[in-house]
This record gives sequence, structure tokens and C-alpha cells, in this order.
Amino acid sequence: MEREAEKELLRELAKSLLERGEYLERLASDPVPEVTRHDLDEVLDKNRVVFLFFTADWCGPCISFLETFRSVALELSRPGVFFGRVDVDKSFSIAERYNIERIPAIAVFVDGQLVDTIVGSMSQSALKKRLESYIRRSSQQASQ
Repeated sequence: MEREAEKELLRELAKSLLERGEYLERLASDPVPEVTRHDLDEVLDKNRVVFLFFTADWCGPCISFLETFRSVALELSRPGVFFGRVDVDKSFSIAERYNIERIPAIAVFVDGQLVDTIVGSMSQSALKKRLESYIRRSSQQASQ
């Protein structure tokens, strides 16, 4: 019986390491992957906290703020927290669904529910502090 418990523990550890490896591989390829209407529901279902950056190729402020968002994503990324971008021209239905009327904008989701929309740019430290608060709150709720 004790041997079976050890085997089960090793299987769980292997599964956890595999998931972490897949997560790190995704993060290394693009810390802020594009999200489309085809994968939005899956992203929201698989992650506790989701930050979606709404942008467009023609939007100068979006292009410069995307770099700030990417930097914060690299610092704050962890399993269960997802940073993605939505091109409003390619995925207008997502922008419309969440009433995104101005860009750049960041939609904040916790447990699949939209809880905030941040419109405009800000400094990297201000953005990090604001996004960290959602991650921290989500972690506290999960531990209760």
C-alpha cells in the first residue's frame, strides 16, 4: 500500500513538472500571445487571472505600451495567470463583447469574470502594482 502511494506521488510530481515545462515553453516563445475568439474561452477557463491587452497595429500608444505590458508580464507570469493581447481589428467580437471602445486597454478577468478595464497607458511600476493586486487578491481568495 505504501509503495502505491509513492508511485501516485511520483506520477503527480511528473504531471506537475510537465505542466510547468509547457508553461515555461509558452512563456519563452511569447510572454503575451495573441488571443482570438477561437481560444478566448479556453484561456479564461484554464487560468485564474487573465490580463488581455487590447491593441491595433495602427495605434502608436498601443505599440509603445505593449512593451511595458510585456515587461510586467515577464515579471508577474506564473501558472494560473495569463497575459495575452487582442488585436481589435482581427478580433472585433472580443472587444465588442467586453465593451472595449478605446485602446490601449487591459481587461482584467478573475475566475472568468471581467472585474476591471484599464484604459490608457501608465508607467511600468504603476502597471505592475495594479496587476499584482489582482493576482494577490485571487491567491488570497483561493486559499480561503
